[in-house]
Amino acid sequence: MIDCCEQGCAVSSLTLCHFFRSYLYASCRPKVRGTERAQMLKLKDWPHGADFREKLPDLHADLMGALPFKQYAHAHGALNLARFLPVELLPPDLGPKLYCAVGRRKLWRAGDYVKGGYTCLHCDVADAYNLLVHEWNPPDDAGDAPPPRGAPADPDLWDAELGSLAGAAGAVWDIWRYEDSRAICAYLTERAARLGLPACAHPIHDQSCYLDEAMRRELRDEHGVVGWHFIQRQGEYVFIPAGCCHQVRNLSCCIKVAMDFVSPENVHRCLDLAEQFRRLPDGHAVKEDKLQPKLMLRHALEHALGHLEAALAQGTGGVHGTGG
Repeated sequence: MIDCCEQGCAVSSLTLCHFFRSYLYASCRPKVRGTERAQMLKLKDWPHGADFREKLPDLHADLMGALPFKQYAHAHGALNLARFLPVELLPPDLGPKLYCAVGRRKLWRAGDYVKGGYTCLHCDVADAYNLLVHEWNPPDDAGDAPPPRGAPADPDLWDAELGSLAGAAGAVWDIWRYEDSRAICAYLTERAARLGLPACAHPIHDQSCYLDEAMRRELRDEHGVVGWHFIQRQGEYVFIPAGCCHQVRNLSCCIKVAMDFVSPENVHRCLDLAEQFRRLPDGHAVKEDKLQPKLMLRHALEHALGHLEAALAQGTGGVHGTGG
C-alpha cells in the first residue's frame, strides 16, 4: 500500500480493511502521524504474489469474457507473443492485477502536497490494457465538492482541455506517442537543470514526475509535443501501446484492472526498451529484464515455422499421393 502524498512511500502498518474503509468513507482515512492530514492511499499490483484467477475466479472469468481484441489482449490470444514462452522458462507475470486508489478532483501542480491517487509518468515494456471497473465518490468527502449553484467556478476544478471537473468521476489520463519519448526526456532534463533539481538516472524510467498543466503546456510550446488528455470512466478500456509514456490521476475513488500483452506490431519496442532498462544503473527499479522479449520472439518464430513446415509437408504429400 502506498501513500500518494508522501512521494509514493509504502505504508506497511495498514491492512486491506483500512484501505477499503478509506475508499468507501473519507472520514475513515488514516491520518499521517503528528498531523491532521489524511493519507491518500493507493493499492498497487494486487494481489501480490498470487494468481488473479485463483484469488478472484469470478471476476477473472467476467473480465476475460468481456475482453475486446481477444486475439491480442487475452493471455492465450493467437497474436499475443507472450503465450509462446514455455512454462519451464518461468514466463513473466503479465496480470491481470488490480490498481485501487482514492481520488481528488482538484488540479494539482508541481509541489502540491495534497494529491489524490495518481501514477507518475512512465512507460511499460509491453502493450497493456486498463479497465476501470468501479468508481466511487464517498458521500462524506467534501474536500473538493462542486460549488453551490450560482457560485463562481473554482479555478482549481477547471481543466484547460477538459473543462469543469466539478462532480467528475473516473481517472484523467495523459498518453504520448512512442516517437515523442526523446523530446519528453529532453524537456524534463532541461527543466531539471533550469530549476536546479538533482540529476536522475532517466527522466521517464525513474517514474518520479507527473506533468501538470503548466508542464504539458511548456512541452507543447517548446517541443511541439502534444499527447492525448482524456477521462476514463467506469466500464471503459484504455489500451496503451508498448513504450508510450503515460500518467494517470484519479478524480474519484477508482478500482482498475490492468494486464500486459506483447503484440507482433510492437515487439521491436519491447526489445528497444529492454535494452534501455539494461543500461540503467544497478539497483534501478526497472533494470531487470522481466519480460524476456527475445525469448518470446524466438519461441513465437519457432512455433510459426513449425506450422509452416507441417503445412508444406502436408501439401507435398497430397501432391505425391495424387500423382500415384
